[in-house]
Amino acid sequence: MKAASDILIIGGGIIGLAIAVELKQRGATVTVVTRNFQEGATLAAAGMLAPFSEALPIGPMLDLGLWSHSLYPQWCTKLEQMTGVATGYWPCGFLAPVYEGAAGNQQHQLSNQTGVADWLDKDTIHCYQSGLSSEVVGGWWYPEDAQVVPQALSKALGLAAQEWGVELREGIAVEAIQQRNRLVSGIRTSAGELHADHYVLATGAWSNQLLPLPVAPKKGQMLSVKATKNYQHPLPLQRVLHGSEVYLVPRRDGRILIGATVEDVGWQPDNTTAGINRLLESAIRLYPEIQHWSIHECWWGFRPATPDELPILGTGPCQNLSLATGHYRNGILLAPVTALLLADLIEKQKSDPLLDQFRYDRLYHQPASSQSSPNLIRLSSNSSSTPVLHYNSGTVRDSHSDNGKEPSPADLLTIAGKTFRSRLMTGTGKYDSQQVMAESIAASGSEIVTVAVRRVQTKAPGHEGLAESLDWRKLWMLPNTAGCKTAEEAVRVARLGREMAKLLGQEDNNFVKLEVIPDPKYLLPDPIGTLQAAEQLVKEGFAVLPYINADPLLAKRLEEIGCATVMPLGSPIGSGQGIKNAANIEIIIEEAGVPVVVDAGIGSPSEATYGMELGADALLINSAIALAGNPIMMGKAMGMATEAGRLAYLAGRIPIKNYASASSPLTGTIS
Repeated sequence: MKAASDILIIGGGIIGLAIAVELKQRGATVTVVTRNFQEGATLAAAGMLAPFSEALPIGPMLDLGLWSHSLYPQWCTKLEQMTGVATGYWPCGFLAPVYEGAAGNQQHQLSNQTGVADWLDKDTIHCYQSGLSSEVVGGWWYPEDAQVVPQALSKALGLAAQEWGVELREGIAVEAIQQRNRLVSGIRTSAGELHADHYVLATGAWSNQLLPLPVAPKKGQMLSVKATKNYQHPLPLQRVLHGSEVYLVPRRDGRILIGATVEDVGWQPDNTTAGINRLLESAIRLYPEIQHWSIHECWWGFRPATPDELPILGTGPCQNLSLATGHYRNGILLAPVTALLLADLIEKQKSDPLLDQFRYDRLYHQPASSQSSPNLIRLSSNSSSTPVLHYNSGTVRDSHSDNGKEPSPADLLTIAGKTFRSRLMTGTGKYDSQQVMAESIAASGSEIVTVAVRRVQTKAPGHEGLAESLDWRKLWMLPNTAGCKTAEEAVRVARLGREMAKLLGQEDNNFVKLEVIPDPKYLLPDPIGTLQAAEQLVKEGFAVLPYINADPLLAKRLEEIGCATVMPLGSPIGSGQGIKNAANIEIIIEEAGVPVVVDAGIGSPSEATYGMELGADALLINSAIALAGNPIMMGKAMGMATEAGRLAYLAGRIPIKNYASASSPLTGTIS
């Protein structure tokens, strides 16, 4: 089945529906596809519209929250008039009670941050809301914060979408976003391929399953309680209580919502006794009366969290793909402004300057704090003809003098038209932590860093957050097809790796380290599968760097079909045996018209130097650095060894002789 639409929105939560309604009102043809409209964070949320009491960070995030907050009254009124469904919008105000010992700090922090809250002393806050704990010694009053009922708001948006003519398609699982030449060409779904002129990804916590975006699930548990006796109106709790450990949200039907945990437990579902108990203890401490109320309902959901807890909004890695995800705790609050900004972007190609702060690639473009090491120093030389290593902000650079001149072309490594100063490539696996990995790579001076695409995509241990740990403005990603046993697997993973590189801002990165390894014991590459995969990838425009046995005939064949390098192994991966195939590697180097990179088996700096002295153009080293007693120090040593081996090769060693030759002249000696 195929469907054509001007705009196809993936995701049926409040963000997706809000964008759909806004675009449809502007005359677009819109389709929304979702696996389940009841799934996701929308219906699990409390519905707080609280840019002030939530203490959004001053700057773009607070600006975005305040803008959306100002849109809410008119937005809800319009939806209610259109559909006849009450959204539950209630500008009830929020109280933020403070316990003994926290009042001064809280007062200072919030008064500096917002300037819109009133500080209430103990007598006043208990006057504002009776029944508070005797431990409460004061608090803040936020008169402008409000709430909605997410279930009602979602229903109103759904009906509005239907009335305006948005096509809502439920029960469709999106399997993949197909891309070609930096454009989305369609989406593969359980209902077949779907096509549109423009696509919007709004799948919340599930976004990373379709694109390698830095969005992860953060589980939240909630419950509601209801009075066991009939209270006369007004209800005993008239405003939201926003404590430091829990919040209580009164509903007009007499319920009180209690939330919410923040749990980094991946996709672990269900309520837990520990989570509910923690919420109840904190709620009873804040408002003791509810200990006598009955538990009405418990539920949970997954918030879409980014590493900096800010949303991802705006243009995606493809020209016809927009992103609206990663809203974390503020999806309900930010729905109206997200719809407005995305509709302007799609319809008018008008990007509000505020969107620049929420780009999908912002996390990859920030310098990683772990990129520098206090142990690294700037090495220099008294001789302007002797190469030196410059350690600058954690990045190693090589030059021929201390005056900042560029090295000569003979000292640069060029692969597929791209030039690098360092001849050492490094890996990212097996390190004890991401920080050690980042510092070790910085110490080595490596500019090409290989990343196992499959392990990053599956968030394998040691690879979580890897993309955010390195500064990809200074490093060139070399996606590799590690774990692929067949040519077909390797081609598929290579394509995914290219998209991952684009998400890091490397739009022109077509590099792939090709590994086809069916052998689980010695991890030896399959020559036939490697050749088959290389042929296909070269046709698709990849710069292929194939990992091979030290086979001169295979190396020449791979060069002939268009591979950018050949990468013969020195000895089995991770073995630390050093270079056991020197004779064959020398033949490959002699015959090759492309760079030769010795990959695998190097265990020490002396072996790295030896590889370069053979005439290799570069080395790729991972285990020897990552598993060293001090990986950062070893990274630095490997960088220096690579440089030393290169210089020795260029200088030319003395001939080997069978007899001694005095190093000092025999003439002119004192007799």
